[in-house]
Amino acid sequence: MGIKKDFARLSATLAPEVIVDYTSVVPAWGEKRYTSHEFATEWLSPEHLGNKALATQHLLAQPYIKSVAKDEIVVQWQQLASHGRWEDENATETGKQRMIVETSDGRSWMEHKFVRIEERWKIARIRPELRYDTGDFMRVRRPEGAA
Repeated sequence: MGIKKDFARLSATLAPEVIVDYTSVVPAWGEKRYTSHEFATEWLSPEHLGNKALATQHLLAQPYIKSVAKDEIVVQWQQLASHGRWEDENATETGKQRMIVETSDGRSWMEHKFVRIEERWKIARIRPELRYDTGDFMRVRRPEGAA
């Protein structure tokens, strides 16, 4: 994984408990509660961002500050999440050209709640609200090696 998928960096941005509400994106996932360690471990695992067959790009729009309090800030923005599946996740290791063969794009309204902990702002809640998507996201994000 590249430097942008570093466990220590991700963990440093998270509150001790992180709530992720995926009810609008993948209803079966619902709302999940994680410790910061559990969140970083799961999302950097081979099933998610560590999946070598999965390419992702998230394009973020101008942030809208929904609310500000002494120890809490809620920010929203529009997001385009583009997901692609590499034809052969090991192609670069074998010297072949990598190609995207399946795609799924989702447009969502994203909300993050930040809380102040020891004078540092940490992510405490993530809530995407899916507007529409194309392709089959669950198929594109399937585990490495799965057909």
